[in-house]
Amino acid sequence: MAARVLGLGQCCWDRIGLVRDWPGVDSKTELLRLVEQGGGPVATALVVLARLGISVQFCGRIGCDTEGRLISDDLQAEGVDCSLLQRDARGRSQTAMIIAEQGRGRRNVFWQRRQGDGIQVDERVETAIASAEILLLDDLDAEAALAAARIARAAGTLTVLDGGSLRPHSRELLPLIDHLVVSERFARQWLPGAEPEAALMDLARSGGQVTVTLGERGCLSLVEGQPVRVPAFPVDAVDTTGCGDVFHAGYVYGLLQEWPLVKILEFASACAALKARGPGGRFAPRRIDEVFDFLARHAPDDTWSHAED
Repeated sequence: MAARVLGLGQCCWDRIGLVRDWPGVDSKTELLRLVEQGGGPVATALVVLARLGISVQFCGRIGCDTEGRLISDDLQAEGVDCSLLQRDARGRSQTAMIIAEQGRGRRNVFWQRRQGDGIQVDERVETAIASAEILLLDDLDAEAALAAARIARAAGTLTVLDGGSLRPHSRELLPLIDHLVVSERFARQWLPGAEPEAALMDLARSGGQVTVTLGERGCLSLVEGQPVRVPAFPVDAVDTTGCGDVFHAGYVYGLLQEWPLVKILEFASACAALKARGPGGRFAPRRIDEVFDFLARHAPDDTWSHAED
């Protein structure tokens, strides 16, 4: 049975340390907590979707190293179909060290790119893309992302792009994307010196639905051609690592439900808010009722009061 969502992109092994205050140079700082878990934009989004009851499949690449085994085991334990996960005997898996200031939502990420061959978009991957309802991409592996997006466009599979940073090939990829959800960093890189609203309008010329995430200031999207801001839900943030990845999971979930855009953005924002309360991207909702309960208590109207009915 085909997965409803196929994700193609990064997977990572993260080590997250929490500190009370960011240290100065040449200092020693005791960690409040150290957590190890899987990461990566697409991989984390798929984990959350699996927890919300959506069938998902991941296509990415790991090395035959300890981190690769941990990444694979973690994804499979979360219910992600890893039959398209590729292993590079000569490569090394992507890893990251993250230091987060507990309670301030600020962190620094130190990461090492995966080493080895790129993701191979072969016949099995092509079949999976054509069979899925949604293809979720990041674009670190440019060649694979472009190939996958072209296959999806030809097959009529909906495409969603997690745009964290503007890359040299982004302008070639964007016309193939149906739903572009980008960070504020991406928007400011796209249109230097402009506010996110202007970048939003300019990005929309690529043809897809565009949303810009703004962290604690919420998100900005176009509704019937007009910029609309959906506020973030206030929470006591422990760590914002992975909030964007989890937002994308909520966005994709809403697309599968065929909800109106503003409802999709509220749901995605609730998922991100729940994640911010703990360390790492995998500190995210584990059941759909967690999100509905949060929305019923915190949404500005009663739209979500009977969401599970």
